[in-house]
Amino acid sequence: MIDIEELELSRITIHKVQKKKDNEDFGVAEYSENLFQFGDAEIETLRDRISTAFSKNKRFFKLQISHSEADSFYRYSTSLKNSTNDFFLNKSKSIADLLAISHNKRTIPAGILLVIDGNLNNKHFTLVIKAELQEAFTIKEVDNQKLIELINDLFLSPAKDFYKIGFIIEEDITAQEINDKYSCYMYDDNFSNGKRDLAEYFYSGFLGFTTSSNDKLVTKNFYEDVSKFIEKNVVSFDDKKGLRNAINVLYRENTFGVINPQEFAEQNFTDELLRRFGTDVGSNYPHSFNKDLSLVDRRLHRGQLALLDDLRIEGPQDSLNNVNIISGSNINYEQLRLQIESGEIKQIVTIKTDN
Repeated sequence: MIDIEELELSRITIHKVQKKKDNEDFGVAEYSENLFQFGDAEIETLRDRISTAFSKNKRFFKLQISHSEADSFYRYSTSLKNSTNDFFLNKSKSIADLLAISHNKRTIPAGILLVIDGNLNNKHFTLVIKAELQEAFTIKEVDNQKLIELINDLFLSPAKDFYKIGFIIEEDITAQEINDKYSCYMYDDNFSNGKRDLAEYFYSGFLGFTTSSNDKLVTKNFYEDVSKFIEKNVVSFDDKKGLRNAINVLYRENTFGVINPQEFAEQNFTDELLRRFGTDVGSNYPHSFNKDLSLVDRRLHRGQLALLDDLRIEGPQDSLNNVNIISGSNINYEQLRLQIESGEIKQIVTIKTDN
């Protein structure tokens, strides 16, 4: 969590980025020509919102810089250190242009873009916040006080959370590699465990970051991909249950902090499944990764069993391990009777077909 007492916000400017229109390739940026002056109360609220966002472990992610060209967010943002106000304003417009270019679909909403730089523990940072607009407006036509009120309504109010944050900060500027020199992060308020990735237009198209090395996301996606692969490619219920248990053991009980996807597949899949796995799943996970259960912890204790068509049983994973499914053609009625009489089987669920 960021210590807001150490967060020094030096300069702020605000631009508007419109959404893409039908006859355009991407959105258009509308610039402010001056630094923006918040009052003390607004600055404190802004710092508090930034701190709160960065403390939300399931929506705040450490990423890596993948684009470092001369016209990239990385180059623009890192050039702001010790710059003049005129230079800051000029580069902030270039940053707004990058966001506008990333608005290459009509579904991406317009928004206001705050470009901020400052220092945290004597390390320079650049921070950008996009707040989605709930109403159309033109910056040039709104006076300073009205704009403050609009910004408060958009994302400084606790009731309004439609915003994204990009953050890049110095680490060791003497290092050789870019990702050793600087650390970068993203907060996405719209991200949830049901989504596979953060907003790609923002982290990749705009910021030039990559999520491929984020352990939280990779851990979550590998678990989901393996589970779907098993469901799709394994016919026998007992085999499915065994493989689901294997992935749960790897995640829930194996205390070793690194997951090797290829090793897991070789230990658990037949040769035929192993070949399919390499094509369908393994190619997306060529390297081992550190296990981070932040986004999958609940799923390790809750599970689903597919019955027929869209029917599923959901419940605690430990209880589901005691559930067996047998089809009509494979029922040993005498054995079933004995299991019921002995109490080994507590309940039978039948599914009637339409035929």
